[in-house]
Amino acid sequence: MAKPGLLSFLMLFAALSASFPAMAGAASPIRGPALGVGFGAGAAVSGSPYWPSKAQSRLAIRLMQENRLGGIWGLGFSLGYHLAEDSNAAAGFLYRGHNGLEAGTYLLLRPPLDAERPTARWGMAVGGSANFDVYNRTDLLFFYPSLTVEPYVELPTEGPPRHTFSFGFPFRVDFRRDLSSAVCFGLELSWRWYPRWKKKEGA
Repeated sequence: MAKPGLLSFLMLFAALSASFPAMAGAASPIRGPALGVGFGAGAAVSGSPYWPSKAQSRLAIRLMQENRLGGIWGLGFSLGYHLAEDSNAAAGFLYRGHNGLEAGTYLLLRPPLDAERPTARWGMAVGGSANFDVYNRTDLLFFYPSLTVEPYVELPTEGPPRHTFSFGFPFRVDFRRDLSSAVCFGLELSWRWYPRWKKKEGA
């Protein structure tokens, strides 16, 4: 189990939760779901009991469906694909790259978007995913769960107010049996579409 990674995850989650402001609901909040897509790039850092940790470049894409539960709470679901390249071979060893599919669910903490006067909003997503991977250039399939915390800022677009773009900073812990620690971090750019966003009706 990735105990150092889990400790880092819990510390980051606690710090972000403590600093998250109390926010009142919007006067005319957008109701209904949001559909979106996210693109991520960053690094995966892997370690084993026998070898020092090394970094691997990582790319990811996911489809999202998010629902407002009320107040500052929301619930999201995602389906994605990720790819981690081999690490460098310095000191005569490397961590093999892997790629695969993931299905996740996550809680959202964020102020409601005001349908009449949308402004930028900060938020945080916390959730888990099930991952089904193969090592690169092999058919060796393996499974592992993961936890992710992602603070982000969401920016409404000008013009027809149905779309937003967001910048997120995900920190993820992978619970892999073959590694003593496995964490990922980077930047995610996302686009969201709110089908029921109507400026005059606010729903």
